[in-house]
Amino acid sequence: MNKKKIAIIGGGPMGLSATFELAKLGLQPELIEADDRLGGMAACFDFENQRIERYYHFHCTGDFAFKRTLSELGLKEKLCWKETKMGFFFKNKLYRWGSVGAVITFPRISIISRLRYLLHAARCLTIKDWNHLDKLTARSWLKKWIGKTGYQILWNKLFIYKFFNYSDSISAAWIWSRIRRLGKSRHFLKEYLGYLKGGSDEFIECISNRIESLGGKIYLSSKVFSIKPNLNGGGEINFANQIKKYDLIISTIPLPLLGSILKNGGVKYPIYNKYSNCKSIACVCVILHLKKKLSNNFWININDDRFKIPGVIEMSNLRPLRGNVVYIPFYMPSTNPDYNRENKEFISDAWYCLKQINKSLQDNDLINSYCNRYKYAQPICEIGHLKNLPSINPFKGIYIVDTTAYYPEDRGISESIEYGKKIAYESIRN
Repeated sequence: MNKKKIAIIGGGPMGLSATFELAKLGLQPELIEADDRLGGMAACFDFENQRIERYYHFHCTGDFAFKRTLSELGLKEKLCWKETKMGFFFKNKLYRWGSVGAVITFPRISIISRLRYLLHAARCLTIKDWNHLDKLTARSWLKKWIGKTGYQILWNKLFIYKFFNYSDSISAAWIWSRIRRLGKSRHFLKEYLGYLKGGSDEFIECISNRIESLGGKIYLSSKVFSIKPNLNGGGEINFANQIKKYDLIISTIPLPLLGSILKNGGVKYPIYNKYSNCKSIACVCVILHLKKKLSNNFWININDDRFKIPGVIEMSNLRPLRGNVVYIPFYMPSTNPDYNRENKEFISDAWYCLKQINKSLQDNDLINSYCNRYKYAQPICEIGHLKNLPSINPFKGIYIVDTTAYYPEDRGISESIEYGKKIAYESIRN
């Protein structure tokens, strides 16, 4: 077993987890990452003399796989919890949101709709078998529970500015898993979210160091050009101007990227096309550093025709940071013309939005800004999503997975860690 050559493609949480598990077994896996750093969407960068994630991340109390891995790495004591608040910006006014009291006193929908909203949130916590939800759209399911008006005010803009033309076909199972995850992080009617001291960098550095100490190898800035399957299992990977043979290959990068990679390796249509056709939404994530706080909320949902923004995340209200740091994500298909706008235009839109939320903000309160982009930020999870995915094991000794593999759970660090471990053991058993 120790002589088996193993490659893991993609150094996000899933790829790191799979590599770590295999390294613990003495298999000396090789991790291949196209970026100049590990972490995927959890990767960090230098912003205002501090390391923060390129895209916002937080942890819920039910993130057990993440907690277990932190314990293994000796990082358990660095996971901190904080009571957080949520807001809702509607009709040019910021309302309290998220708690039972905030929903009950929200004046923009009827008391019946408010009660139905709370009953729906409670029901999400009791659903065990989600398969019936995979046959329903999120839109129809939410309307059934909270009514047309309630949906229009509370959910419609969130779906439109997250999924655009796909908003009416998103699976009810997907939104159920999101509601349930956050609901399970509420205790005694208060929400508690977590952060890691040192941010995701702390986890990424520790797990990568452990991988290398166990004999694993990590290649950075190593984009994979092709995977050529072998009849006897595994295949050849062309990356970083070299071709290497592996007995086992596990790819954890977004499925749409695999189409051209398999095609370059000689895989025939329609196999490679099944991966190319997997749908994703891109994200342009603006990060602003302010002199003063935007609000006391960690998360603010937005329903405002002036902004194509589903919400803003005030990270400094969760994790202690130098200054006030706010993430403003713009989601859209990468084919949308807006995706090609210059960074300064997105930054301008984001800043204008924040000034409407907190009208005391002045232009000199904006200290610095940054803009990150990722083409495959959010997989499109339509009804029947799981059965419509291409095979995770299309060739002997080759496994192709990404965050859609653990549908209906949404992409997340803990979920990716858990699935990375699962696919590592599944691949060596076969």
